[in-house]
Amino acid sequence: MNRLYGILLICTFSIGCAALMTEQTYVRVDAPVTERFIASGLVYSIPEPKEIRKIIILGEGTVHNIDIYARDGEFNWKEIKRFKDNVSFPLEITMVANTDAIRISQRSLTGKGQIRTVEFYTVTSETQ
Repeated sequence: MNRLYGILLICTFSIGCAALMTEQTYVRVDAPVTERFIASGLVYSIPEPKEIRKIIILGEGTVHNIDIYARDGEFNWKEIKRFKDNVSFPLEITMVANTDAIRISQRSLTGKGQIRTVEFYTVTSETQ
């Protein structure tokens, strides 16, 4: 019985140490963000695809009824998040996508706010 507890303790300690040794840190993608108006909303893009883990939408006021998409291929868009209620800025959204663009569609123009830009973030693993 003591051996079982010993093995369990060693396994728990090993898993805990492994989790502590690989801490993920968000890093802003150092690339220019361009803004484009299209029929279905605003597109914010960076020059090349990256593994994006978080975006922060910057603006002022509040907006209502928006959908967030990430580009998955040249003409394919994957829905990331839908907001039906009022949201204020900055708006932080965690995600996992290999993308170079985010599309924001506003289904109605209620609210007194304006989106200014989107910041793209990826992660880096730091070994302690």
